[in-house]
Amino acid sequence: MSAPKATIADLQDEGFTASQFGMPADFDTPATGYLARVLKSASLWVEQKCGATVYGAMPSGSYAEDSARQAEVQYSSMVLYRRRYAYYESNAASGSNKDEAMVLAELRKKAEEALQNALYWLAESLRASGVDDTTLFEGSGLAAGVVETGRYPLTTTSVIGVG
Repeated sequence: MSAPKATIADLQDEGFTASQFGMPADFDTPATGYLARVLKSASLWVEQKCGATVYGAMPSGSYAEDSARQAEVQYSSMVLYRRRYAYYESNAASGSNKDEAMVLAELRKKAEEALQNALYWLAESLRASGVDDTTLFEGSGLAAGVVETGRYPLTTTSVIGVG
């Protein structure tokens, strides 16, 4: 495993603080702390998607490396938003409180957005490294079909422009 491209400072720049997670004593401890463990997980995810060779060969300071760093930051953000959701929910006084429900919904939304951002930056990193990124996304992007509406089935077809 290569060292993460992102740093604890990158996650702190995203606005994550110890108070949002119950003040863990090792929150920003390098290598073994709360954020360091999340970053390690994120770097393993990016490395697995890129391949160890491509991940390790990204030139320092390159667009590919910066995109991989952004992917790690966004994946970490997704994990941290999910943890904030769990922490907030476990400390909520009442699930019926409208404000609490809105906060929980917003945390869920932010976690999903962070995952989508992580996939975007991962694809950017792969493209910048000269690797095909189509395996990241499901489906072909093609949709075809016929939709009938109304009470009566379609009985005739017509071609526009043919009289």
